[in-house]
Amino acid sequence: MPFWLTFLLAVMTVIPVRIENMATVTPSVVSISVFYWSLQRPYLMPAPAVFLIGLTTDIMTGGPMGMSSLILLLVHWIASSQRQVFVGKAFIQSWWGFLLVATGMAALSWVIMCLYAFAFVPALPFLVQLALTVLLFPAFAWVFGLLQNSILRHI
Repeated sequence: MPFWLTFLLAVMTVIPVRIENMATVTPSVVSISVFYWSLQRPYLMPAPAVFLIGLTTDIMTGGPMGMSSLILLLVHWIASSQRQVFVGKAFIQSWWGFLLVATGMAALSWVIMCLYAFAFVPALPFLVQLALTVLLFPAFAWVFGLLQNSILRHI
């Protein structure tokens, strides 16, 4: 279920939402989902599934092939390897951890896009995406927590 939920979020994020006189910048809800499920239920969000979601995202967005897969696999690896630091602790600790991971993800995305374009790409869209993503993390984590508890009750 976490795979399909994350896949659905990936599809939904490529649906353009236009606001007059504003650039299209969307939060990376896929990275929130990958981080959350890789911490809470890593066996339900395995690396091959993360790779497939990233590859699908690159195909749908027309971005550099493999960029999303690489970044999401790094998010998955960090979250999975640091479970003992975050699971069972205060929520603020997970949010702080996500802030660090998301900051690294934004920086890596910016560097890859600069290399891909052979030019200096403005960093502002990456910073706006980072801010939106980090600010939305608590809401998505809360919804994912409710979903996880609901599933566990019915097992």
